[in-house]
Amino acid sequence: MSAATTETSRPTRRRSIGAGSGVLLVLTVVVIAALVTFVLQNTDKVSVKFLAWQLDLGLGLALLIGAAVGAVLAWLISGSIRARRALK
Repeated sequence: MSAATTETSRPTRRRSIGAGSGVLLVLTVVVIAALVTFVLQNTDKVSVKFLAWQLDLGLGLALLIGAAVGAVLAWLISGSIRARRALK
């Protein structure tokens, strides 16, 4: 058999969404709904000062932004640590 005949005789694989992906999608929707509810229920205005900036935001939004910035920083730091370990 030549390489051309073996390639054409293979059955094609169909991609499907597994049960794990469905659970992950539902979990993502639940977390987003919880975050939106949190922000909408915590609308008291707070003044946030950082360096030369001063912002007046809702409490829920300020906390959500702070948590997102912290998560991004943790992700970047852990990525740099993993990259350093991979080089050793």
